[in-house]
This record gives sequence, C-alpha cells and structure tokens, in this order.
Amino acid sequence: MIVLDASVIIDSLLPKMRDRYKKSSELLETVSKRGIAIHAPMILKIELASVLSRKKGANIVRRFVDELISEIELISEENLVVAAYNLAFEVKGRAVDLYYITATKLTGSILITNDKIMAKNANKCGVEAYYLIEEFDDVLKRIKEISELS
Repeated sequence: MIVLDASVIIDSLLPKMRDRYKKSSELLETVSKRGIAIHAPMILKIELASVLSRKKGANIVRRFVDELISEIELISEENLVVAAYNLAFEVKGRAVDLYYITATKLTGSILITNDKIMAKNANKCGVEAYYLIEEFDDVLKRIKEISELS
C-alpha cells in the first residue's frame, strides 16, 4: 500500500513541469497497472480542488476530483487528528504534511511525495518515505516489491 501526496498527483497533470510530470505520470501508471492500493488523508480532496480550480471552472474540477479520488482510499480527519497532533511534537513539520505522514503510519504504507521536506520529516519519525524527484528508481523498485507481496 502507498500514500500519495497531492504534489505527485498534481505534477502528473502538468506537462509543463517536465521531469516532475514524467516521473509522476509514470509512477501513477505503474501503480495502476500493478493494482496497488492508494491511501491519502481527506485533505487531498481539498488540495486538488484548490490547485485545479485556479485553472478550470468549479463544475469541471468537482467532477474531475470526484472521479480521481474514486480510486483512492481517503482517510477521514477524525481518524488522523489525534495521531497527527501527537506526531507534531516529534516531527515539528507543516500541519498538512503531518496528515500524510500519519496516514502512512496508520495504514502501514509507504509515502511517495514530490515534497523534499515532507519526505525528510516522514523519515525522521520512522516512516518509509520517498522524494520521487530524486528517488524515482528506488520508488519503482519498491513498487515492484510491494506488488509481488500482494
């Protein structure tokens, strides 16, 4: 199982991001082909809506986000908030990052992000996390291992 940060999904939608787009798109395609379960905190939905609505109308974005997240197991805030609060004292990171890190811990997943700080903070508290931009080959190798265990 994996937890995907919004940065990976957003970068997979923006060809102008070049390398980030290529790596994010390839990762999502690989995860889909291998049938690996994806988890994310509910805030993913808000992050996607916020970023995508800067470029497109609300109705289009709503439909797109709803379709996209139908493939993702969203974890409600009520299931994350206490653990994220307690983790905040250890990690001392950004609040939104703590939701992703906590979701990863609670699901026994690995975290994949295009946010270097989030990856470092996750590693600080013992979460297996990858910064996709610099660890692309390692991520693909790990995805293969996960799919072989399923």
